[in-house]
Amino acid sequence: MIPAFVAKMGPVCSAPMDHATTGMTLSITVEAQNIVDAITVLDAEGYMLEDVMASDLQEGFEITYHFSLLDGINRLVVRALVPHEAPRLPSISAVYPGADWHERECYDFYGIDFAGHPNLYNLLLPENFGSHPLVKPEKARKSLADLMPLGYLVDCGLAEPEAEKPKPAKVVKAATTEDA
Repeated sequence: MIPAFVAKMGPVCSAPMDHATTGMTLSITVEAQNIVDAITVLDAEGYMLEDVMASDLQEGFEITYHFSLLDGINRLVVRALVPHEAPRLPSISAVYPGADWHERECYDFYGIDFAGHPNLYNLLLPENFGSHPLVKPEKARKSLADLMPLGYLVDCGLAEPEAEKPKPAKVVKAATTEDA
């Protein structure tokens, strides 16, 4: 079930997830330029930011935000995709100050520019390091479609849906006179 507040986030797509398999109850993908508006909705709903991370994929850099509430099974993931040629999206550090270090780490390792970030400089690497070590060569990048079978990405029309597998027939043992 998708909560009503998700519509306020302006999702590109959203889908329930299997918590037992993924640790998430919901995946929400938003346009990068709308990330602050989407995150502000979660803040108003009482969600806490767990982390911000990035992945270098064929389609661009996917920035992933994990959120949760203190009560119940309600962990969710928000995703935004930015192109390799212009890896930039707004910072959420004004809404969640704890995002400061997470965004700086993504800047260090991937070169993602978080517009409006108050301290966007290297967190872990020396300032003169000269490269972003987690940016992959183009041939080494996986696509979003390649990662769908892992179960933690939701298909937003980027991969063919798997055919639903038929459920095995229930085997019922016939009663015999010995069972009585």
